[in-house]
Amino acid sequence: MIDCAVSPLPRQAYVPGKTARPSEGPVFAVARRAPRITDPAGWASNEAYLFGVHLYRNGFFWEAHEVWEPVWQGARPSSAERHLMQGLIQLANGCLKVAMGRLAAARRLADHAGRCFDEAALGGSVRLMGIDPRAAAKDARDFLDFLQAAQDSSCEEILAERPALTLIDAA
Repeated sequence: MIDCAVSPLPRQAYVPGKTARPSEGPVFAVARRAPRITDPAGWASNEAYLFGVHLYRNGFFWEAHEVWEPVWQGARPSSAERHLMQGLIQLANGCLKVAMGRLAAARRLADHAGRCFDEAALGGSVRLMGIDPRAAAKDARDFLDFLQAAQDSSCEEILAERPALTLIDAA
């Protein structure tokens, strides 16, 4: 498995309306290197996919979306991996909306992410690109439940409850 922790993280996370939008850097370089076709069996060597997970885990939600976009585009139409990638992108976007203070939008996106993960799970796979889609769907719903009750919570408190995106080791 590629260790994307060695890829440099951006200096700061882009949050629309709060920070400057980047136009260059490691996010864009890694996104450009994404395979044209997403092979779900080759997830452990897909730098863009893994760097997106690394970015998400470190609070770079817009950036995760940027590197996951070409992975999603390269997935077969209506495939489990395409639904998984769409769910990950929606989850990252939901977290970005939390950072922007837009909780209603974050709730809609968390709900949509859960439904995408449900679609990804329909194939019966317990492991899809290193993720258990059923567990991801449950985590998205748990996050949605937290979002619905989090009216007085800070952005940091809410984001601390986001799904962890635990990868199941390639074996």
